Amino acid sequence: MNISAQSWQDLSLAQPIDPRSILLYASLSGAGLGSFILSTSFLQATWGTNPIALTGNNTFVSSLQSTDASTVADAAQWSFSHQMVNANSALGPAMKKVVFLRAGSLWQNNIEINFGAANYTNVQLSLRDNLGTSGVFFNGSAGAVPVILFAGTQTGTLTLHLVIPQPGMYSTVLVLNNAGTYSTFEMELVVIP
Repeated sequence: MNISAQSWQDLSLAQPIDPRSILLYASLSGAGLGSFILSTSFLQATWGTNPIALTGNNTFVSSLQSTDASTVADAAQWSFSHQMVNANSALGPAMKKVVFLRAGSLWQNNIEINFGAANYTNVQLSLRDNLGTSGVFFNGSAGAVPVILFAGTQTGTLTLHLVIPQPGMYSTVLVLNNAGTYSTFEMELVVIP
């Protein structure tokens, strides 16, 4: 899902897209269930460097029907057959952001992310192209971008849990605040049936 724009002039005038248009559920270990907000801190004038990385460990699909043995087995088989991330140091940096996920309301995609030693507050998840907009969302104030907020302080290795009902390619971004220095971590989600 991308904003329909033919140039930066169009993108800067476009309305941001609500991340709930692709997500049924989002949580972050350590922060719990994300909450929908219209963020006034998603768009920043200056950005710091991004130290965040996918680990390639403990990244798998699980069944949301944990009492149904067939869906639990199906999720395990899917995870066995599909490498979701590639954290190999020999892989080109542009490809390290690609994450393969499973579509469907039954499947929780679990993506392990290393936040490092820094303390990040109020981590925000949204669609990447929202960073290029003016931030004016329908019935929102100027700079109010729709995001999923993971409140509290996040550090170390955490797991992002996503349920995405529809197949497709989605460019997402985490916006991170470390004591007033903001950075971004982009993930290109390739969601397959």
